Amino acid sequence: MGIESELTANSPIKDEIFILQFSWSGPAPKAGQFFMVRPLRSSVFLARPLSVFQYSAQSGTVKFLVAKRGRGTEEMAQMRVGEKVELTGPLGNSWEGFLPAEGKVALVGGRVRIAPLTGLVEEHPEYDFHFYAGFRRAFREKEEEAAMLGAAVNAKKIVVTAEDSWTPLRGLITDFFDEKNDYNAVFACGPVPMLKAIKEKCEKAPSGGLPCFVSLERRMACGEGACLGCTVRTVNGNRRCCYDGPIFAAGELLFDE
Repeated sequence: MGIESELTANSPIKDEIFILQFSWSGPAPKAGQFFMVRPLRSSVFLARPLSVFQYSAQSGTVKFLVAKRGRGTEEMAQMRVGEKVELTGPLGNSWEGFLPAEGKVALVGGRVRIAPLTGLVEEHPEYDFHFYAGFRRAFREKEEEAAMLGAAVNAKKIVVTAEDSWTPLRGLITDFFDEKNDYNAVFACGPVPMLKAIKEKCEKAPSGGLPCFVSLERRMACGEGACLGCTVRTVNGNRRCCYDGPIFAAGELLFDE
């Protein structure tokens, strides 16, 4: 059962990407978890799964980083402050259960899928986080970049790449991720080809293999494991992305099937 919440801000960033901020009086979400979000004024029947981008207990708000991809997210982009949604969550597991006891952790994100990673920097300032973020187009304003990275701007090291010609770091984020940097763990979220490449780099690390964990994105109907609509194939059989994940050990996943 969801909680009726109010839109308190709708902030466009760039390239049809925007940040939605809602009031939230329910349980505190952790970085890596997600909500099922359904505007009350909508022509779309099913809610959309959105990863937590930022959460503030002080202001009682939760933010989501969203890209327009279809009718559901198009409706969200057009929402006005004061409109209501039904928020169901927080759902799924969090990065916290996969953190090493101490040390240096690489966070690797692609496009808006950096959202599940950003809050971890704020939740655990005691860790040495290196944040790698890859985008299709470079940021022309520092304010755009800061808004997109959220709390990750406080990471000890930040590497931002783009696939166009507006930045000196031109190319895919996988080209710039340094698996030889003596990391204790790697957390990643992004397109499947990116996740597969990061997994392979971690497996070939000089230390004999880096622990690698990834957050997956799937279409979901319920978000709570009942409908079996978000099946993930693993070496241990089929798993549910929403209920058993969305975070999995990369070595368990069958990316080629």
